[in-house]
Amino acid sequence: MTQGALPEGTRFLAPAEAAARAAAIDVLRRLYEAWGYQRVEVPALERLDPSHPRGDKSFKLVDVGGGVLSLRSDFTPSLARLVRSAFPAVAAGEERPLRLSYDGLVWHAIDPELARGREFTQVGIELIGVSSARADAELIHLARESVRALGLSPRVEVGNPAYVTALFDAACVPDEARRGLADAIDRKDQTGVEEIVTGLSLRGPAADALVAVPDLYGDASVVDVALSSAPSQAASEALERLAGVLDEFEDSSELMLDLGLARRLSYYTGVTFRAYTFDFGQPLLGGGRYDGALLPRAAGFAMGLGRVLAAVAAAGGAGDDDSSPLVVTVDDVAARRLRAGGCRVARAVSTDPQHVEREAQALGADYLVTPESTGPDRIVALKGNAVGRNRIAALLGTGART
Repeated sequence: MTQGALPEGTRFLAPAEAAARAAAIDVLRRLYEAWGYQRVEVPALERLDPSHPRGDKSFKLVDVGGGVLSLRSDFTPSLARLVRSAFPAVAAGEERPLRLSYDGLVWHAIDPELARGREFTQVGIELIGVSSARADAELIHLARESVRALGLSPRVEVGNPAYVTALFDAACVPDEARRGLADAIDRKDQTGVEEIVTGLSLRGPAADALVAVPDLYGDASVVDVALSSAPSQAASEALERLAGVLDEFEDSSELMLDLGLARRLSYYTGVTFRAYTFDFGQPLLGGGRYDGALLPRAAGFAMGLGRVLAAVAAAGGAGDDDSSPLVVTVDDVAARRLRAGGCRVARAVSTDPQHVEREAQALGADYLVTPESTGPDRIVALKGNAVGRNRIAALLGTGART
């Protein structure tokens, strides 16, 4: 590796991208706060836990005392430890809602030749201490609003892996075959599902329901279709939980039911979901209910902010916003007034008029406020428009001309 080169899978963020990321985080923080979620922070450095859901992706470090540490690869286990420390009654099973939000970096120790990044900004929320259709719906509401708050049109796919697990149990699928069958179901590999079911010599209503699962995708009617042939009480209860979630929405047109969501069955115990936007093929966020996995009652979701911002860029968003123009000036009094009015103001490093103008142009400034005169002529529109120029004139208390 060239001396001074970045490690594979990491990169710099130039000012524009760093600003877009900070702005997105600020939007999401305010959204979650408005819904009653409290932001928390957890350490980036953890003790290595072999049972960690993403333990195989952890960067491992040796502590000075010989113990093995790891960099945070996922927020959820750390949030669970925080709850056990700060809210022991909830961790022990007390039923009361605990709403937490977080954002920060996570690191994945994976082969950089097989993945583009090993350092990610993750943003998410957790609703802990309650387990109900209404609680599940709150998270789906916020998943949808998170996508919308960043300027995208949301589409949320909702399922319940507990339904697939119930079918496995009813069909007596052997433990060693469940992971492969769940993967085929989740990928909508109808042929693969049929081959596994046939190879295991599974027969009866539960086997038929397994073969049908990949096609159970669409509006709320798919729940009714599945309920009509549910092979067990557990399967019916999982479907009824989904129906209860849908009842919590006045408008469920942005929701799609996918009864074949079958990822991480050993972790997710209830309703799960993925949020997408149109014309961008990858999920923007994902999550669900994991009662009993880390805490008695818990659910949440997380998004990779880099992927979301890539979707925003692909949709043509995150452009310049003249409501917060960049102004360059040598006049400190004017600068204070403009900043108080919501403008971004760079203090010119030179006082020579020609140098100041060149500096403003090099910075890509919208406006230049010169010190030569006291009237509207002191405001030079470089990229900004007449409306913005008049706004700046008003903030400075000068006349304006159109």
